[in-house]
Order: sequence, then structure tokens, then C-alpha cells
Amino acid sequence: MAKQVTKRCHWVSQSYLKAFAADEAGQKIWRFSKNDGDPELKPIENVAVRFYLYAPMAADGTRDDPVERKLSELEQWFGEPIWKALCKSELDLTWEPLRKMLALIVATTYVRNPVQFETWKRIHRQMVEQVSGLESMPTRVTIGGVEHQVDASDWPDFRDAGEERMKAAWNDYIAGAGDIAPRLLGMRMVMVAAKKPVFITSDNPVTITHPSLEFRGIRDPETTISFPISPTRMLVLDNRHSEPDGVYYELADDNAAAQNLLVWRNAMEHMFSHRHTDEVCAEFVANEDRFLAAQ
Repeated sequence: MAKQVTKRCHWVSQSYLKAFAADEAGQKIWRFSKNDGDPELKPIENVAVRFYLYAPMAADGTRDDPVERKLSELEQWFGEPIWKALCKSELDLTWEPLRKMLALIVATTYVRNPVQFETWKRIHRQMVEQVSGLESMPTRVTIGGVEHQVDASDWPDFRDAGEERMKAAWNDYIAGAGDIAPRLLGMRMVMVAAKKPVFITSDNPVTITHPSLEFRGIRDPETTISFPISPTRMLVLDNRHSEPDGVYYELADDNAAAQNLLVWRNAMEHMFSHRHTDEVCAEFVANEDRFLAAQ
């Protein structure tokens, strides 16, 4: 009997999205597209999902899903009492076990997103184009100021890698998300807390921002990372170590338009919300009107 492999792979955890559910049963969520269509009340199991995203096909035509199984184990945290408390209460964000959990969840949520796979493929294309334009294969390359020796014998396999081969390499990268988590542990962790449920999330919920509007790396002093925890909690990581760590900042006037707009802009295509997305969009417009009136 053929091995059962997960076909429907969710890149945003269903367990995570339940905190943003529109119904008490935690089964449905409001979804709105950047591109077309009206807001939809969708089953959570039918959003942010693609076939075999974490089950790449091997050269012999078979599939395996060790990364999907590893992600499923991680997602069990979303059902734990500590996560449910984090969604509503004020836990100690300086507590090391909690920080480690948050760092791993944020890191994994970031790297497992299809946006990262597209980046992976783009970098592959660029490397192939650059190296193919050289008269001979380089024997050494410098990455991040560190010199690495190049094994030219692997070049044909790398150059000719197809979609499934690159997906397998990306899956290996996801499995190593724990390598990114320690960098997040070195950042300040604070929470923006709302009295009312106002925050949204999206199909690309980890937002990395910089004043330059470019990605400057996690360690850059001005890099900020945000991740919606629940409709009343927004986790923020930054490198402002001169300011107190583990603080809960109250959302002014329960106006989440600025935070939600960042989430919306960072989305691949869809915002997800516990409330009708027309309300969210109306708040964007009202916030813009207030800004213009103040000029």
C-alpha cells in the first residue's frame, strides 16, 4: 500500500487562524482579496492552502512529507493553554520558555510562506544567469563577508533544478527554521494590546519593515517585525534595546488602522478577519481622512 502523504498543505496554520474566527465554533473566517471579488465568509480549512506544498516529488515520482509532519507538531502549540492565555492576557514576555516558543513560531511562519519559495526561485535564477555568463566556474565565492569554496561538480544539478527539486531544497530550509529563531530571541519583544477585538491577520502574517522600505536583515537596528497573535494582541519585535523589553503597550483609542494596513500591504492576496472586512477597509479610509485633515 502506498504511503499516505498530505496533499492539502496549509501555509498559515489552521490552529493559528482559529483565534481570528468569525464564529464561536472557530470554523469560519472573513477573507478579502486584493485583486477581485467580494468579502467571503470561508471555512478556515479552505484558506491559505496549496496541494503538496510541503510534499515535493522525488526523481522516482514518489512524495514524502516530513516537513508537513514537523509543522503539524509545532502547530499543536496553538491549542495549548499558554497560547490561549497569550491571546487575551498579559503574560511575561521576558520569560525564556515563552520567548523561545514565540521566536520559533514567528521564524517558521515566515519561512514556510510561499512568498519565500518565490524568493528562493528568483535567487536561483539570478545565480544561474550570473554564473552562466562567466567564462569559467568560480572556485570561491564570498557571501556575507565570508569566503566559501565552490564544488563545481554540483553545478549542472543546481543549474538544471526544476520546480520540485527547488521545493525540496526550500522544504529543507523550512525544517531549519530553528536557525533563524535565535536571531529573533536577540530582539526586544513587546505586545500591542487592544481592549476590543480589532486586529486582522493575512495569508502572509509576519511583516518585516524598515524605514528604507527595503529588507536590511533581522539584525539591522531599525528593523521591526510584527505578527498578529489575536484580534486583541499584536506581537512586535525590534532592536531598540535602549527601551524596556516585554512591555504591553495599550492601543490608543482602539484604532488599529495603522497596524492593520501594514498587515494588509504585506499580504500575498488575502486579509483574514473575525469581523466583516468592509469594516476594516472603512477604518483605513477614515484613518486616511483624519491624516489628510491634519495636514
